[in-house]
Amino acid sequence: MTTPTPTSCAISLADYLRPHDTVLVGQAAAEPHELVAQLIDASQEISDLTVVCGYALSDDWKRVTRSKLRVATYSAHGPMRGLARSGEIDILPNHYSHFERLVTTGAFQPDVILLQLAPADADGYHSFGTSVDYVAKAAQRAPAAAATGSVVRAGPIVIAEINDNMPATRSRWRLHHTQITASFTTDRALEGTPARAPTDIDWAIARNVASVVPDGASVQLGIGALATAIGRALCEHRELRVRSGLVGDWLLDLDAAGALADAEDACIAGMALGSHSLYDFVARHDRIRFMPITDLTASEAVSSCDPYIAVNSALEVDLLGQVNSEVAGGKYIGALGSQVDTFRATRMASSGLAIVAMPARSPTGAPQIVSALSGPVTSLQSDIDMVITEYGVADLQGTTAAERAGRLIEIAAPEHRDALCAARRS
Repeated sequence: MTTPTPTSCAISLADYLRPHDTVLVGQAAAEPHELVAQLIDASQEISDLTVVCGYALSDDWKRVTRSKLRVATYSAHGPMRGLARSGEIDILPNHYSHFERLVTTGAFQPDVILLQLAPADADGYHSFGTSVDYVAKAAQRAPAAAATGSVVRAGPIVIAEINDNMPATRSRWRLHHTQITASFTTDRALEGTPARAPTDIDWAIARNVASVVPDGASVQLGIGALATAIGRALCEHRELRVRSGLVGDWLLDLDAAGALADAEDACIAGMALGSHSLYDFVARHDRIRFMPITDLTASEAVSSCDPYIAVNSALEVDLLGQVNSEVAGGKYIGALGSQVDTFRATRMASSGLAIVAMPARSPTGAPQIVSALSGPVTSLQSDIDMVITEYGVADLQGTTAAERAGRLIEIAAPEHRDALCAARRS
């Protein structure tokens, strides 16, 4: 079989799908929007397709119905939130690192991989660009010149959008053009962060977080309004390194302020999602490298971090320090994600802090420090060092259960503290 070459003409994805296929789809800014649209169209005629995906952004997902397409995802963000509420998709309650293993060696071994790549370099290798993750690992298992159509497949086949706007990022994870079964070129603009601007509450939380981060720390922040605020609050710090599963425009703020260390490993990330300036930045700077979460949080990767400070958000924290980041009001609206992976990586570093940062109240005014969680335990009490709200810092290190409860009540919203004290006594 001859090696396929990208063309400017869109392919017909339906020609490469078979009934009962499991299809793995790239995520975040590397989500292949045209292929997602074609996949959902094809599911109307091709029976029993299963899709495994992550952080989705394409509005075409809103057309999914369980009767035509089974969708399994670790994340109920973006267009997946409404589908999760209506029961049209299945949630995979796995740690992000475990999800990576599932799609490469376990329960979800894909037949077809859909992804978005940067143009090939002089040696024929494509960068995975803004997302070096479980899709990258799965794609690298595709054999060269994989057979398609009526020919028996030798392994997973890769269908790719080759985007002129996808940055070629620095990573040892690359894909050779001979491993791509079919592709087409595009110059569609990459997706950005669907985030609101920080509020006064976000800024107050950010200042409290910055107060416990020393110069020289390695930090994990994620994306969103609160992460943006924390990044800006850290701009007065110096010699910071980033070790984050997901980075946003706050990385630009740290660099512009001179807060990032002048080192070849100043930033190691799994994904980037933000503005086009961010995508240009990660392409141009040798100090920015990308790797999958299992590599990023491995003991050998974080052992030299002193300290490694992982900051993640939550929907609720109970008086023991247990964390729910997935369910609110009986509906799955969040993700287990890499929270546990990064929190436990703090235990493998020379020193570290696992921090939950969140508002004391939900957007509806409900308490987020609660006597009992209303959803699953995303992170164990033993994995948490600090909980930070706009009202202060609850340092839980070395505390008894009673001391934890007292410190957490102190940073709850004032109008909720009496009820929490009463629940504690009952």
